[in-house]
Amino acid sequence: MARESEDTGMAKASKAKRQRKKKPKENKTRTVHANIHYDNAKGEENPNRHYANNKIKTTKYTVLSFLPKNLFEQFHRFANVYFVFIALLNFVPVVNAFQPELALAPVVFILSVTAIKDLWEDYRRHRSDKEINHMDCLVYSREDKRYVEKYWKEVHVGDFVRLRCNEILPADVLLLSSSDPDRLCHIETATLDGETNLKQRQVVRSFFELV
Repeated sequence: MARESEDTGMAKASKAKRQRKKKPKENKTRTVHANIHYDNAKGEENPNRHYANNKIKTTKYTVLSFLPKNLFEQFHRFANVYFVFIALLNFVPVVNAFQPELALAPVVFILSVTAIKDLWEDYRRHRSDKEINHMDCLVYSREDKRYVEKYWKEVHVGDFVRLRCNEILPADVLLLSSSDPDRLCHIETATLDGETNLKQRQVVRSFFELV
């Protein structure tokens, strides 16, 4: 009887594990509407209004947040906290070994040099973002009945974009048509994963007959 109850308990446990594994996955599909029907739509009239814009921003700081945020990051390093603590001890007459100003000078110098380096790197990121955001691309306009030039930062979810050969593509796109007879295109993703070899992408199968 003890063996039977043990087997029954194991069977229930394995069944419970299987049920846990079979939990339905959350539906992460998104519905995207073509923007050519909503060129002049504003507010709730545009069904794509909930999606983020295509403006790239990789900078870490703003003018107001630079000093507090940078100091907060620097004091996450134990060495910086330790040396500041030692420097502050020199302001206590009983334990001071050097003049307080001399003790603080190296710490302030290190923090300042690191802050200048971080500021320069962030400025370079800002300049790179601005350059990419202001690159031209061709977006279809229903009013003009042709592709018009826009900045990449002005592209929205649902826009039809015409890509040209060797064009930088700072957006996630779905390939609906290709001038290649086999409906293929080749892309380089070196800026994403460092791989310089060309990758093949094919037109979405649902659009084969429409092209």
